Amino acid sequence: MQRRRQIWLSGLALMVAGSAIWARDWRWTESMADTLPLLLGLPLAYLLGRPWQPGSAVMPPVRRGLAAASVLVFASGWILGNLTLLAGSWTVLTTIWAAWAFAGQARRGRLGWLLVLSFPWLVLEWPAIGWYFRLSSAAVAEHLFRLLQLPTLREGTHLNVIGVPINIEASCAGWNLLQLTLLAGVAFGSYEIRPAGHFAVLLCLLPAIAWLANLFRILILTGIALSFDAQVASGAIHGLTGLAVLGFVLAITKGLCLLLGPTRAVSSRIVSSS
Repeated sequence: MQRRRQIWLSGLALMVAGSAIWARDWRWTESMADTLPLLLGLPLAYLLGRPWQPGSAVMPPVRRGLAAASVLVFASGWILGNLTLLAGSWTVLTTIWAAWAFAGQARRGRLGWLLVLSFPWLVLEWPAIGWYFRLSSAAVAEHLFRLLQLPTLREGTHLNVIGVPINIEASCAGWNLLQLTLLAGVAFGSYEIRPAGHFAVLLCLLPAIAWLANLFRILILTGIALSFDAQVASGAIHGLTGLAVLGFVLAITKGLCLLLGPTRAVSSRIVSSS
């Protein structure tokens, strides 16, 4: 009974702490494109980690020390107002708590990646990621258009192709695509890939997939602007291209998981009866 009470009190404390991190800065709710990735992480982690059967393992001293260190990091992050520290330490604490409270399951520890991506530290504290995604993609797009003998000028993330201005704004690409790609990759990888080394390879490839998808969307929007009009490219079609690119990301990520994971005749869910 004492153990059960400690588990539920600790879980409640983690829920309060996680809610406090989300409520600390509400700027991430200003855009649905920013908000959507954050809303996917926790439900995916819960669904992929089922069944959550009660465990009886005693927390080893190493994990106790790591939990204590994470509490200190969390307190430091709260005092400094650093969401990256808060999200990282909370994820470590939650992962340790889950290993203590529930029966162990193979590959469940990978779901910590989904947890850490469920907080707005990328959008609020690392906007440079989106900027460099857009800048590098714009530079490559410029060279591609010139190879096609299309007169092209570029200033930062602004392109002018045959006199048609193409502005690669934050809503067109950036960290949103990266976070969605990471979430999808971790979810698919946890489901499909058993070897830890193969899963690590997938994690390393996911930013490249996001970048390629970013470039793909720029080329699509530019093609629409050249074929019709810049106003058409910035209208309803703009949102549709976002859905198309998301489908591209999901398909590529799924394909990579199938290549990296062994061919199996049975389900490769995280939790299996074997």
